[in-house]
Amino acid sequence: MNKYSFQIIPPHSGKVRQLRVDNRRLKWILAGVAAFVVINIAVLGLNIFLSFNTGNHFGMANVNSELSKRLDYTSVLTDSLERLLAQQSELSRQVRDIADLPPIPEDMFAYGIGGPQLPFDPDEPLIIAKAREIDQKLDSLILAAGIENKALIEVHDKFESNKKRFAHTPSIWPMRGYVSSGFGPRLDPFTGIWKMHEGIDICARKGTPVLATADGRVKFAGWHHGYGKTVKVDHIYYQTRYGHLNEINVKPGQRIKRGDIIGTCGNSGYSTGVHLHHEVRVSGKPVDPKQYLYPDVVVD
Repeated sequence: MNKYSFQIIPPHSGKVRQLRVDNRRLKWILAGVAAFVVINIAVLGLNIFLSFNTGNHFGMANVNSELSKRLDYTSVLTDSLERLLAQQSELSRQVRDIADLPPIPEDMFAYGIGGPQLPFDPDEPLIIAKAREIDQKLDSLILAAGIENKALIEVHDKFESNKKRFAHTPSIWPMRGYVSSGFGPRLDPFTGIWKMHEGIDICARKGTPVLATADGRVKFAGWHHGYGKTVKVDHIYYQTRYGHLNEINVKPGQRIKRGDIIGTCGNSGYSTGVHLHHEVRVSGKPVDPKQYLYPDVVVD
């Protein structure tokens, strides 16, 4: 049997010792040392692994807690946004009523605010369920906001259309004075025959400013048979005429605004005295101007 000798030499002076070990014992000793090293390495690795996972667990718990707090705050903001959108919806309903527009269908608005209910999953983590609920509500609010935006655009367009129509609708008296002859059949002062008087006659001093009763474009400005110096203005849906003028202050094709001076009161054409003959026509047919002029009577 092979034997191995090991000498132990002290660092300074002293007796040198010798240890003899046979081959079989040496193998057991080396195996024990190896086992000791392996066990220690395994224990060390296990400690590191447990330490890492424990730290990671606490780290994830902290992250989840912070995320949960932020989601709670976002949920509060979402609820506030929902209340504001509900107030906007009520205001939109009132404005649409003023604009003579139909209300938004309730089922469309209800879907926008509430949205479809998604099935509840009991196995889903709470934080994910909370985030999913907020996402669903935000999607619904975005849809509702889009509906309200389209509704407000429709109201805006309606008001713009009305504004343009109102601006082009005769609504003021063309001249301060008093009405000497109204709209309707009357005896012609020149022939003595009953004839349709297609406007009203307003008396005032010569040179009194004559105003456009609405926005429009001058169609005619010049001498017109019977009317004398005349201005005709197109207002999209209407046409107004101003006859027997003393002076004309506009030209054909000129755009004018309500209240612009288009001429002065005179006695031109077939006239028995200084006055303004004023007409309003719809689709070419004369109508009573008093329907569009307020108040009913204007005096000096």
